Amino acid sequence: MKKIILFAFTLSVFAFGQSVAQSVAEQNLDSAIQSAENVQQEVTVARKAVNQLVKQLTVLGTPNAALFESKMNYHVNSVLNNSDDVQYFVGLAQSNSSIPFSSTSIVNDCNELVNQNDIIMALTTQMTAAINANNTSLALSLVQPIRSALTKQFNRSGKIITDIEAIKTAIRTYNVCLYLTDSQGNTAIDGGFGAQNTTTGELFYPGDPNGQDYGYGNCFVNLPSGTYEFFSFPSQGSLCGTGSATVTLTPSLVNSNGVVEITMVTWCE
Repeated sequence: MKKIILFAFTLSVFAFGQSVAQSVAEQNLDSAIQSAENVQQEVTVARKAVNQLVKQLTVLGTPNAALFESKMNYHVNSVLNNSDDVQYFVGLAQSNSSIPFSSTSIVNDCNELVNQNDIIMALTTQMTAAINANNTSLALSLVQPIRSALTKQFNRSGKIITDIEAIKTAIRTYNVCLYLTDSQGNTAIDGGFGAQNTTTGELFYPGDPNGQDYGYGNCFVNLPSGTYEFFSFPSQGSLCGTGSATVTLTPSLVNSNGVVEITMVTWCE
């Protein structure tokens, strides 16, 4: 017969092992997202530099090639550093996460950010030469390709952010505690608990899967994201039982203690 372990004891498990690792992994991914957002911010600044140069070429007649080149140099260096940071933090998340994930698409997108850097600098060199040669028409013809490269960097950074957000959802785990009440709302005791992922069919039981308490208690540790059918089963010889509860685990269900609480009503013959 399975036994119920005190809720406080079960909670003590949550403070260790995979729970901490998953939290660190999500923090690493948040840092990667911030680095990708930094790229988008730098693109916005670089676009302003391009607009300023266009005004100088078409209205003021005093284009400052050296200043523009300096701003573009700063931009590509910032993009390079932030691209490296994205890959660094995603790599840390992979090391910390108990749930594996692929970073191939993110690495490819980061490489594309750097490829666009090369295009921007080549165009900037041509722009500087055209301005120094007083070839305004050539200089203006280079504006659109530079803007196009900047747009590609902005959009690619957005894709990186979207992909990382998807990874965060996929690796997020939940601590879930089940509670039983009778039809009058009184606390009830039952023999044991289980949960089945409705997509994969995989079964889970309370406690730390890597610990000696696995299968006991009323709290599940580090359930992966998904939809589960939670159920209880009675002690041997008991004529009592309970219905199941199908729940999709989402961050909105997590309480201030970091736990998803689910209550089910028992019945007895």
